[in-house]
Amino acid sequence: MAITEQQRKELAAFIRNRRERITPEAVGIKNSYGRRRTPGLRREELAQLAGVSVTWYTWLEQARRIRVSSQILNGLARALRLDATETGHLFRLAGELPPSVQAPCLREHIPEQYLTFLDLQDPLPAFIVNHRFDVLAWNQGFCALFPYFESLEHGRRNTLVMMFDERAREMHPNWEQDALEAAALFRAQAADQLAHPAYAKMIEELQVEHPEFQELWERRDLAPSVPSVRLFDHPTLGRIELGYVKLRLAGVHATLVVYQPVRDNRLIARFSDLVEERIRARLRPAGGSVGRPDRQSVPEDISRSPGGLDHRWSRA
Repeated sequence: MAITEQQRKELAAFIRNRRERITPEAVGIKNSYGRRRTPGLRREELAQLAGVSVTWYTWLEQARRIRVSSQILNGLARALRLDATETGHLFRLAGELPPSVQAPCLREHIPEQYLTFLDLQDPLPAFIVNHRFDVLAWNQGFCALFPYFESLEHGRRNTLVMMFDERAREMHPNWEQDALEAAALFRAQAADQLAHPAYAKMIEELQVEHPEFQELWERRDLAPSVPSVRLFDHPTLGRIELGYVKLRLAGVHATLVVYQPVRDNRLIARFSDLVEERIRARLRPAGGSVGRPDRQSVPEDISRSPGGLDHRWSRA
């Protein structure tokens, strides 16, 4: 990809800035000859660490019109000791796609502020999902929309896998279209990850278990990640129409998805009733005490808030 003159200048300034931040001692250089004119590494020292010629590296810092490959950028990132954010910035300045995340984001990677914000979406169904479509965290509204969700094994709490569950087929009156969209969206978002074992294993298992998925997957359709609308045949609410929006989370490779009524705002109150019903069911004594099988259980000291029951306990 061609880059502008301004990008070349920014790239040159960026790598020079990061080079000057690295001390010789930090990279194991003990013997330094002559007086240093820079507070950090010399160009020849950085070039050696990155595996490039001094001349080529000098041209790079001079913003010359030279081609920089992904392999060289990776070498520079290692030599400059860049973190993930800095490495992505380096690649984009050079007109290259940043290296992909090699493993799916996990639940423990989600900052607490995002989990609190997720809770505040109740009673609207909301959840946080990674690039592999694993559901990492969810609120009570999400469980009200998908009553079977918490009965799923942890390895099957994935929106692509869920789409091919028999119970999901019963809930999606437009299942064929929704399933096609889910497969196409996954292929578009995870194209650079499909060789990773965590992604490849899931796709292989879906192909073995569901011939319909294999047929959809082999179509190699792609879908953009944009707001959309879906119909549901809910076991309690009947046929409902919900739109959903997606918000990419900063600083973590995950997305917040929130469902919301499209035409019938009364659905908010109906979801609120379902959420409170779930809470009351968990508060009912089982064998003389409140059951607390997992982190979705209701604490015995649950309190009320101005907006209804306090849902802070509902995180995944």
